[in-house]
Amino acid sequence: MPSPTLSHPLPLAVIAIRQIAKSTGASRNAFEQAAALKELGYRVVILAERGKPALTKQTGAEFIRLRRWPFKGPFRRFWFNRRVQSWCKRHRPALLVSHGDAESRDVIYMHNCVHLASQRIHGKALPKGHEVAAIHDHVLSQGRFQRIAVNSRMMADDFKRRYGLADHQLEVSYPGYDPVQFTPIKARAERDTFRETLGVGQHEFLIGLITSGNFKKRNVAGFVEIAGLLSQRLPNQCRFLVIGKDDATPYRQQAEKLGISDRFIWHSTVSDVEHFYGALDVFTLPAHIEEFGRVALEAMACGTPVLLSTWVGAAELIEKEFPDLILENNSNAWALRIAELLANDEQEELGPRLAELATHYSHQEQYKKLKASFQSLADGS
Repeated sequence: MPSPTLSHPLPLAVIAIRQIAKSTGASRNAFEQAAALKELGYRVVILAERGKPALTKQTGAEFIRLRRWPFKGPFRRFWFNRRVQSWCKRHRPALLVSHGDAESRDVIYMHNCVHLASQRIHGKALPKGHEVAAIHDHVLSQGRFQRIAVNSRMMADDFKRRYGLADHQLEVSYPGYDPVQFTPIKARAERDTFRETLGVGQHEFLIGLITSGNFKKRNVAGFVEIAGLLSQRLPNQCRFLVIGKDDATPYRQQAEKLGISDRFIWHSTVSDVEHFYGALDVFTLPAHIEEFGRVALEAMACGTPVLLSTWVGAAELIEKEFPDLILENNSNAWALRIAELLANDEQEELGPRLAELATHYSHQEQYKKLKASFQSLADGS
C-alpha cells in the first residue's frame, strides 16, 4: 500500500471514465472499483465528462467533472486523455485506473475490441482515424502500463496479436452478476402466469435473445433465421422473444417475410429482466461478437439453459463442462440444437447445473478478485 501524502491522510486513487451512468456495464465496473479501492484504504476520485455525482457518492467516491470537447471526432477522446493527465500531474494519485480513453502507468480496463468487432460484424477494417480505435491504439501502444484488464480470453488473444502484448501484461477479469436479483427461485416465481401475460400458450416453448441493444452486433437477424428454421421443425410449437433497445423494424420485416411474425414478442429493455429469463425454455446469444455478454451469465444464474456463439466471451465459463452449448454461427446447427434441447428433459437438468456454475461469478466473488488485483498493483507484484 502506498504511504499517505502530507496533504491528505489517505493515498489517492483516480478512476478515469468518460461517462458515468447507472445502467452501463462500464459504469457498474467503475462503481465496483471505487468501492474496492475505498476498502483498501484509498481516497477515490472519479474523473468523467458526464455523470451524476449522486451515483458516485453511493460508493464513497468523489466526482470531478472534466470539461468536454464539444465536437465529434478522434480529438474528443484525446482531449479527455489530456485533461486526465493534466489533473493527475497536479494531484499525483498513487493509482490511476483508466477505462480505455486515458493512458495509465497502472491499469487500463478495456471493454471492447473495436477492430475485431468491425471485422466480425462488417467484414472489413475500421476506417482510418476512427474515433474509438484511434485512442485505443494510442493507449495500448504506449506500453507504460503495468496491466491491461479485459473481459475475456478472446479479448486478451486479440490484444496480444494486435498490439504485441505479453501474457503477464494482461489480466482476464470476467464481469459478475447480481445474485440477489438473478436466482432460479426469483426468476421462476409465478412463471406460468408471467408466460401467459406474454401470450405464450401452456404447451408452447419460448426461446429468447435478451440484450441491452445493438441488434446487428448481437445478430438478431441470425436469431430470426434460426426461428424460421425451428418453426419448420416444430410447427406452431415455438414462440420467440427479443428484448433490447434498438430499431427492430428490419428484423420484424424479416420475420414477416418468413411467415413467423405472429410467433415473435418484441420488448425494449426492462428492469425486471429476471422474470423474462425465467420464462424462457432456452436463452440464445448467436452474436457476431460479444466481448463478454453479461446477459448470458444472468440467464445461467436464473437456471435457464443457454446456447452461445463461439464469439461470446461468456462461453469461456462453460466451455469445459458444457462444450455442446457453444456453437458456430450456422443457423441450421442452432435450430437443430434447440430442437434437441426441447425434445427431451435435457434443459430441466441443465438449468440447475448452470445456475450452480454461475455462482462462482457473482458480484461478491468477482469483487474479491478485484480487490486482490488492486492490492497486487499497490504491492508492485
